[in-house]
Amino acid sequence: MRLLALVVVLAGAGAALVAAGVISLSNDAGADADARDAARTIARLAPAVPEPELQREVGPLPAPAGASHVDLSQPSLMSHLRLKRGPKAGLAFDLADGTILWRHHATAVRPIASLTKIMTALLAVERFGPRETVRITRVADRVGGSRMAGLKAGRRVRANVLLKGLLISSSNNAAVALAVAGAGSERAWVALMNKRAQLLGLTCTHFADAHGLDRRNRSCAADLATLAMRAMNEPRIATIARKRYARVWPGSGRKLTLYTTNHLLRDHYPGAIGLKTGYTNPAGFCLVAIVQRGARRIGVILLGSRDSFFDARRVAREAARFGALPAAS
Repeated sequence: MRLLALVVVLAGAGAALVAAGVISLSNDAGADADARDAARTIARLAPAVPEPELQREVGPLPAPAGASHVDLSQPSLMSHLRLKRGPKAGLAFDLADGTILWRHHATAVRPIASLTKIMTALLAVERFGPRETVRITRVADRVGGSRMAGLKAGRRVRANVLLKGLLISSSNNAAVALAVAGAGSERAWVALMNKRAQLLGLTCTHFADAHGLDRRNRSCAADLATLAMRAMNEPRIATIARKRYARVWPGSGRKLTLYTTNHLLRDHYPGAIGLKTGYTNPAGFCLVAIVQRGARRIGVILLGSRDSFFDARRVAREAARFGALPAAS
């Protein structure tokens, strides 16, 4: 409709210019030059098509279907559990009611590497429809670390493709592309991330970039439990996060296959349905794992682990032994 209106305006402007003698319709030698001058004149008269407004603020999130946070005042079900050479911090909880199953330094503030991308995903699903396209900028094209192929500056790529790169293959350039498109710059996006963290009551949490390479991205297991509950309540995030791989089109050329960084999903671990992995040297191996068996869903958060997937299996096995999760079949 906007395009049709623009054509009508331009046609009207052209007719007016002909009537006024600005455009000559003769076939003399100066016709080409007149046409070029007329095109420039029409361009000046044509109304500018506004760019979509960037969202500078974060709105209220709907309450999650289950619990919205964990209650650290309650004792944990598996207080006896000690993971040999385990993580620096960790937490296991029931997503339905926030019951603490196991905890280890749950409020210790730690670098979180690519677990940062959970917040970027939450803001992205607020701002972009699944079929909406995002223009890839040079800033996104230049970001280092884990990258999704095909995201060349100037291309337009569907937001859902970028979400898949963000959550499945942990692509830093997908994170920056969403950030710049959603807020005008990565810096402005990070401000929105920190605003959302404040609104959610995440007292341990601070973000420094959209993807997690900066060691100043930090949080604690308790805050990440709240973030995980919110993320798993978003159907688009939950659907993508459980995929072992996805075929996507990056706006030009051939389709690509993205493979998950989550070895629980890769190894078909019983009930694994997400959510996000992370690793940097300062952070160590980090994981937010969600395991669903039957009607029960638990989250396992591990920060600074030597082997986060091994630790997650051990915690889930113990949860099953105590009846918090059906045994693996």
